[in-house]
Amino acid sequence: MRAPLAASGLALAVAGSLLVATPAVAAPFVDGGISAGGTTWRVEGLGAGQQPEIKEAQRPGWEGNSFTFDQGVRPVSLAADSTGPTDVDLAECAADGDLSPAADSTGDQIASCELSPLETGDGTLEAALEWRFFDDGATVRARMSVTNATGDTVSGATIGFRDNYYQDTDTRLGASTTAGHPAAEDDAVVDGDLLWITYAALDATSIEAPVILTAAGTADSTVTPQMASSAGDGGDLQITLYALPDIEPGDTVEVVHFYVWQFFEFDEVNPVDAADARANLEPAALFVPSALAAVETAWDARGRFDTLSDRDAAGIAEPSAVLNWNAVDEPSDPAEPELADTGVENAWPLTALAAILVLCGAGIIALRRRAA
Repeated sequence: MRAPLAASGLALAVAGSLLVATPAVAAPFVDGGISAGGTTWRVEGLGAGQQPEIKEAQRPGWEGNSFTFDQGVRPVSLAADSTGPTDVDLAECAADGDLSPAADSTGDQIASCELSPLETGDGTLEAALEWRFFDDGATVRARMSVTNATGDTVSGATIGFRDNYYQDTDTRLGASTTAGHPAAEDDAVVDGDLLWITYAALDATSIEAPVILTAAGTADSTVTPQMASSAGDGGDLQITLYALPDIEPGDTVEVVHFYVWQFFEFDEVNPVDAADARANLEPAALFVPSALAAVETAWDARGRFDTLSDRDAAGIAEPSAVLNWNAVDEPSDPAEPELADTGVENAWPLTALAAILVLCGAGIIALRRRAA
C-alpha cells in the first residue's frame, strides 16, 4: 500500500496551494451550521488545534435522525511508524478556519482551514482542507491538498478521509461498485469500490438516518482508494486511504471525495417493539422500505461520478491535478516515423547518372567558351 506511484507530469506541475483563494466576504469560522440549498450541516473542529468534522444534516420536513455522521469527513494521514492502516493520524487545523460563499455564481458555501503539517511517508507535508457545500442541498465535496515545502522528495506518503456513519451496528451497504445494487445484507465496502451507498437499517428508537452516497474517484486515476476500515455489515467506520506518488520539492497534489445526502419520506412505522425489531425484521431495512427506495435513487444517479464534471470541479484551478479523479499519463516510446515508399533506397544509380550529366554539361559549356 505504501509503494510510490508514478505521478502524471501535469498533476505534479501545479505548485502552491490548489485550494481556491479564499473568496471575498470570508468570515472566521470555527463551528456551527452551514446552510446551502435548504440543508444545514453541523460542522465542528475548524478551530486552531482542533480536528475538523461534519456531524449532522438538517432539512425541513426530514423526520429522521440528523446525526448522519459521528465524526465524519475527517482528513487523515498515515505516519511512517503507524502500526497498521487503521492507525491513522487525525489532521488538525493549524489556525481558525473560514467560511465564505463561493466566488462564482453557484451559491455554494465553502469552509476551509490550513492543517498542521503531516508527518507521513519519509517526510513532512504542508496540508489544507476545504469542504464545499453545494447549493443542491445534498452534495458536500471534501478536498485535501498537500504540498512538499522541503528541499527533498517525499516518498510513501498516505492521506485520506475517515468517516463514521453514525449508524452503529445498523449500518448497511445498500450498493457499491463491486457489490452492485442491491448489495447483500453482509456486504461491506472493499478495495475496488469507487462509490458506495450506506443506510441505517434500524436504530433503537426506529429513527432512520439519511442515505449517503460516497464517491471516491475513478478507476483510471493516478491513485485509487484503498480501504483500511470498511462500512457495511453492521460496521459504521470507513477509512479510505490514498498512497501518493513521490512528491518533488515545491509540488502540490490533492484528493477529493464527494458525499451526497438522500433524504426521504418515511413509510408508516411498523408496529414492532424496538427490542424485537431486529429479530422480526431482518433484513432490517424492510422496517422503512423508503430507505431502500432512496438507496436505489442514489444508485441510479451514480453516473454523475464517472468523471469529474465542470460543476463538481467548480473552484478547482486544475481539475486534472486531482490525483484520484484524473487519468494516469503513461508516456509511450515515440514511434519512428514511417517514410513514404518513394524508392529512396534504390535512388543511388539515378543520382550518379545526374552527376555525370552535370559534369558533361559543364565540359560542353567550357569548350564553347574556348571556341569563342
